[in-house]
Amino acid sequence: MPTLRNNYEYLFCGAGPAGLGPIIAAARLGRLEYLLDKGIILADPAGPGGGGMPHYRISANSLGGAFLECLDDLQNPVFTAVREHPETRRLRELSAEHPPLPLVGRFLDRLGAAIGELVAAHPRCAVLRAPVERIRLTEDGLVDAQVGGEQVRARRAVLALGGRPMDGYRRAEVRPGLSLAAHQHKVCHAEALIDDRQAPPAELLAAIRDTGRVVVLGGSHSAWAAAGLLLSDGHQVTLIHRTPVQLYYPSAEQAHAEGYPFDPVADICSMSGRVNRYGGLRGAARDLAIRTLRDGGPIRLLQAGGPANEALAEAGAIVAATGYQAILPPIEYPDGGELLPALSETGTVVTGTGHLVDSRGTAHPRLIAFGLGAGLAVAPEIGGEPSFTRRAVGIWLYHHDIGRTILDELLTPAEVR
Repeated sequence: MPTLRNNYEYLFCGAGPAGLGPIIAAARLGRLEYLLDKGIILADPAGPGGGGMPHYRISANSLGGAFLECLDDLQNPVFTAVREHPETRRLRELSAEHPPLPLVGRFLDRLGAAIGELVAAHPRCAVLRAPVERIRLTEDGLVDAQVGGEQVRARRAVLALGGRPMDGYRRAEVRPGLSLAAHQHKVCHAEALIDDRQAPPAELLAAIRDTGRVVVLGGSHSAWAAAGLLLSDGHQVTLIHRTPVQLYYPSAEQAHAEGYPFDPVADICSMSGRVNRYGGLRGAARDLAIRTLRDGGPIRLLQAGGPANEALAEAGAIVAATGYQAILPPIEYPDGGELLPALSETGTVVTGTGHLVDSRGTAHPRLIAFGLGAGLAVAPEIGGEPSFTRRAVGIWLYHHDIGRTILDELLTPAEVR
């Protein structure tokens, strides 16, 4: 019979950059002890840390200093060793640059280990290095979960297990008249290039070598990052995008100075005054986009339409950078029926405070989901430009604005919700 762990307020499913966000926010805001006193159990096979970040072959789209802001706000002595660690020192040296994501991941591993130490030391909390295998909502208002060989009961589950490619991405209809269905045999996801634990299928690699042509589908940071990796390998790259290429600027004045056209209302974040704060390209992806837009090289850029169909047909492989949905364990209703999450073009659907929405349209306050594949929509609490129609994700956001939003939701008494 599985060991029963009971009387926890929160079960955190996943302890990577997103899952640790509300805990980091609590520590920054002086609310950590209050949160821990309620009872937390952290469940992650790899333990608290950077998740898959150490395996990403690209640079960050945030400056190095942004990753350190949360650490600089943490006063507990357990974080002293993190500040003095070589990864932290190197990241600080790159405060004004876009650092490689493996370095960021190793820093987050150190930070996560320190947070895990604090959680494990609390008498009402625990850390389990095990996967969450299933979750069931109970009739009496609890969450009953199978975590490794143990049974865990809590009042709410925080679901932050990362993202996976959207269902059906190999057959996706990009827009009317432009579909991947006829080419699905030569489609792979951008994560196969970006994550060093993966690789495109051997037959696609052979086709790329034979034709020398690759199409990247998408306009996000990951699309341009994948295109950059392919260029560095000497391939001819075409990037097909649906919407105009957007660039990030720290202010409207800087955008004006460089002659960049933008909507003074729709493209500006009211919280920060930044242009295309969420949707704009940054770092190496931005540099590559500027070279392509202004100098006519090194990428062939096509907006979805007639020529795009020809490019898909001629390519040896198609790399889809078309988004993610949340990784979730199997979830059951109290009657044992399967709870299916709602999906939209932007991923798994959640409310503005992270409540998971099921396929029936019902939001579940006991299931809080956020992170890659389940980002929050632009809102006054987390900022962002009104023209940004995707979901907000990012390490800084997890540790600050989104982390605070989720923390506030977790600490709101049930009778108030």
